[in-house]
Amino acid sequence: MVLSAEEVHKITSVVAQEENLRVTASESLKGGLKVGLCVVACGLLLGPPGFIVGGVAGGIYATCTSKKFRPVHELLAEMTPEQRRLLQKRFVEATSNISYGDVATFLALMAGDGGVKMIVIQLIKDFVTSEMKHRM
Repeated sequence: MVLSAEEVHKITSVVAQEENLRVTASESLKGGLKVGLCVVACGLLLGPPGFIVGGVAGGIYATCTSKKFRPVHELLAEMTPEQRRLLQKRFVEATSNISYGDVATFLALMAGDGGVKMIVIQLIKDFVTSEMKHRM
């Protein structure tokens, strides 16, 4: 039996939420730039101890101003119908050698076999990075 796009969406959302998968949306680079600028500024003002102060202050500043680290399950909820069908297609391809009948059976299979769960996690990561253009 082939799972519907909606059922695949439910499975991938559950896994993404359980594994606390997040996308960075380029915030890591922006945060690094903020920290780097603070380190340089404090280093110029305070000398060698300024590097420590700048690193700590820059890290706090970058953390407080960064809001784009989003949970993957939120991104999955915002998918278009076309993206859901594509995810379903990729899911069916990735799990073609696994025997299951419905969502409940597949979830039970995932709970009992870490390998199956890893297949789904890798599928989610690949889909989010290639099709949705986000960084994990």
